[in-house]
Amino acid sequence: MTPTTRVARPRPGITAVFCVALLLGTISIGGTPLASAQDHEHQAAAQAGPVASITVEQWREDLHSYAAQMRATHLDLFNSMSEEEFEAALADLEARLPELERHEIIVELGRITAMVDDGHTTLWLTPNAQNGFHQVPILLYWLQDGLYVLGIEKQHAAVVGGKVIRIGDVDVEEAMARVAPLVPRDNEMGVLAMAPRYLEIPEILHALRISDSLDGATYVVETRTGDEVTAKLAAIPDAWLSNLGSRPYVIPADGDRVEMVYGRGAPERPQPMYLSDPGNRFWYEWLDDSRTLYVQLNAIQNKDDESMESFFDRVFQVADTRPIDRLVIDLRFNGGGNNFNNFPVIRGIVRRHQIDEPGKLFVITSRHTFSAAGHLVTYLERQTDVIFVGEPTGASPNHYGDAGLVELPNSGLRARASEIYWQNSLPSRFDSRDWTPPQISAPLSINDYLNGRDPALEAILAYAAEPPIKDQMLAALDNGGPEAAKATFQRYVSDPTHEFVNVEGVMNTLGYELLGESRVDAAIVVFELNAETYAGSANVFDSLGDGYRARGDTEAAISSYRKALEVDPDFGPSRDNLRELLGQ
Repeated sequence: MTPTTRVARPRPGITAVFCVALLLGTISIGGTPLASAQDHEHQAAAQAGPVASITVEQWREDLHSYAAQMRATHLDLFNSMSEEEFEAALADLEARLPELERHEIIVELGRITAMVDDGHTTLWLTPNAQNGFHQVPILLYWLQDGLYVLGIEKQHAAVVGGKVIRIGDVDVEEAMARVAPLVPRDNEMGVLAMAPRYLEIPEILHALRISDSLDGATYVVETRTGDEVTAKLAAIPDAWLSNLGSRPYVIPADGDRVEMVYGRGAPERPQPMYLSDPGNRFWYEWLDDSRTLYVQLNAIQNKDDESMESFFDRVFQVADTRPIDRLVIDLRFNGGGNNFNNFPVIRGIVRRHQIDEPGKLFVITSRHTFSAAGHLVTYLERQTDVIFVGEPTGASPNHYGDAGLVELPNSGLRARASEIYWQNSLPSRFDSRDWTPPQISAPLSINDYLNGRDPALEAILAYAAEPPIKDQMLAALDNGGPEAAKATFQRYVSDPTHEFVNVEGVMNTLGYELLGESRVDAAIVVFELNAETYAGSANVFDSLGDGYRARGDTEAAISSYRKALEVDPDFGPSRDNLRELLGQ
């Protein structure tokens, strides 16, 4: 499962609403970290416990209350789905209430909540005091090369570090596809962050027909030695859950109700720096050999004994007094916090030219970089010369947040609905990205994880500046012609570190710039390379048609426009161009 950006969706320009609410003091500041949001739900209902059974009529009342509260609480509930889709989903669930078990109703309500397509609008299906769901003793994570077991009950220690092939009788890809629509998210990275967690919960597996039991789950794993092993795990008591660890890399603290083993637990394995203290909200280390100042910022929150502002004062003092070659801020575990804690960080960086220049400032991001941490990423992208390394963020550059409570009267279930729209990037007309991509892709493989490697930091320390692909292509066209341009292009796109660079868009723009300079043949070379590489895009064939048309090759232009319409029958520019060329 390779994450892909979904079709861009419109976002409202409602910054003024946020400003008024802020002045009136009616909002919480910043977003809530994903892990903290779940912890809050555990703590808030610790005394209540789940409501074991209510009538169909009571469930019907809850659905009506849910619909009314979501409409009243969410700032723009229908920004991504239609009102008709929302009503139809609720009506379908209401009609099926008599035939569904309690856990199935909760899972379906989670599915409807996730339709809002907003990572802060949630009905968490992780075990909590309201839903009464359970957990099996396994820790799963989607790495570069699949779904892996990072921890498990000790009796199944042989499968630690192994790749999950099936859950029950369902292939792992299909299991991920079934659980994905349940996940509250801004983008597909949010699905990769949470879907493995949902695959550890028997009630979800049963509701999705991945498992036929509510008492446990079965995982078929290809071990490190190549054997295929089946691990049957029983559900464990609720009280154990909080000790499992909220982040996939963190080995839980004392208090396991079952004895566990973890892939990172073997003392003979080297402990990489990024895993040395991920539970600490912020800390730094000076790496003398590489003259690198490494800062791990795991929450946009103050500590009890130190504010983020004071901490970064100390960080910048080090940067001011040592011969620094680079500053690295690691946000890969950061689920957010108080957005306004970000501003001293930005001010401190932009005031220091020894840091804020190309090749000096690096930020590590991941699927867990969310909420207020996503805000920090957006501020840095707009105001500094930062280079992002790692994975795309779990947050969109502009996104909804600051969720208000939606509590159902009979079941006691608690959802959250976003009340604020944060427009920290350009207005959505100009920036409708689902995530902020890294310039340098550095995914984590199972071998990296088990052997204590940090590909993100390694990529930073090995970084050597290269010209943008546009400049490389122009130089190749000018000095070597079409063949040199093709070789340059292929070399660039085959480099895995460029995985999230928008090469298609850059090349498309370059092609039209060349057309504007009357370099038609060079433009066609660029357009053809784009069409060969991104054949699933209607736009590349439309642009290629424009190139052929500029050269006077009407037959080739018509063929290319028709190809664009094969990819997307509703692609207007190609349809209009064809009508014009065919005289229709």
